[in-house]
Amino acid sequence: MKRLGLLYLAAQNLRRKPFRSFVTIAIVGLAAGTLFSATLLIGSVDRSLEVGMERLGADLLVVPEGYQESGQAALITGAPTSFYMDAGILNQVKNITGVSQASPQLFIESMVSSQCCTGHVQLVGYDPGSDFVVSPWLKDNLQRPLNQDEVVIGSLILANKGEQVHFFGHNFDVAGVLDATGMGVDESVFMSLDTAYLMAQESAQVAESPLDVKPGQISSVLVKKTPDINVDQLTQRIKTSVPGTTIITANELSRSVTDRISGFKRGFIAVDAIVWIMSLLTIAAIFSMIVNERQREIGLLRAMGSSRQFVFRLMLAEAVFLTAAGGIAGIFVGGAALFIFKAIITSSLGIPYLWPPLLTFVKLMVITMLLAIVSGAVASLYPAMSSSRLEPYAAIRQGE
Repeated sequence: MKRLGLLYLAAQNLRRKPFRSFVTIAIVGLAAGTLFSATLLIGSVDRSLEVGMERLGADLLVVPEGYQESGQAALITGAPTSFYMDAGILNQVKNITGVSQASPQLFIESMVSSQCCTGHVQLVGYDPGSDFVVSPWLKDNLQRPLNQDEVVIGSLILANKGEQVHFFGHNFDVAGVLDATGMGVDESVFMSLDTAYLMAQESAQVAESPLDVKPGQISSVLVKKTPDINVDQLTQRIKTSVPGTTIITANELSRSVTDRISGFKRGFIAVDAIVWIMSLLTIAAIFSMIVNERQREIGLLRAMGSSRQFVFRLMLAEAVFLTAAGGIAGIFVGGAALFIFKAIITSSLGIPYLWPPLLTFVKLMVITMLLAIVSGAVASLYPAMSSSRLEPYAAIRQGE
């Protein structure tokens, strides 16, 4: 028989038992969807960390003692926070051997009524003279520093370049929108320190909740180390030389995210392994039943001249059809579920998230599909071999 006849016959056989076909597709889809969505989530978290750490550009962050968790949450997920320390700490950090660059930042939590946003966002004041986080982006994209009453916003802030945003009675012009990182930067608004102090000073007259921020206060110091010292050594020096502070390192940020998702990874591996094994066993059982039910049909095919290889390929084709359909369904449902519930997942786990490039997305889809098809082919291999070995006359008699 021609290959077209094989594919047509396989499709017709599957249509004859719609419920059984649906169950097989659903089981394979569950396995494929779990694998696809979980792998996509883990890969996106890793990419977000890579891009976010590159954007941060600092080896460590100096914050007031007792605010390590708040600082980490602000950097990782953009959770708004406000805490302050004396700006004199900046000079203390600068004078420590092993510090290459140090730049202050001021964290201000916006009011919920801000026009650009559905909730509180993180306002960040930075020093244009020493900054190495926002200034390089401005140099490449705006070709100038920010003017007074201008801000640069993260990719998730609901405004566009050229529009205005409103904080504490102050209108700000959006000079640019930062590229997405999946981390807290995406939900932050950046302005110069002078502009932040001016906004705080004027908030007493124009805002319902005036800011208790004074010139000379900062929230953190971003630090770059010299090549001749490691992060742990520099951390210890800062702790010793600048009492009342705590240190957040880039490695600690990555480890914090890794620790939060490690339990998810272990659970995913265990659940997906169980689901795949169940899928293999179910497919094998279903096709063993199919062989027993269709002995007469197989015998007639053999009596009409079909070869053993044709019968073998027919069973494999049916398995490939079912698992391919299951793989497509799983990828679609798993991807849609991750898209819909991404915000809930990332907020509950406290992790960053950045969608992968299109090529990576396509590669994962192809790998998941191939794994589903290969799994189906392997599971149906023994039933297919058994069906091909049936003798025509005996199969017809046993199937009556």
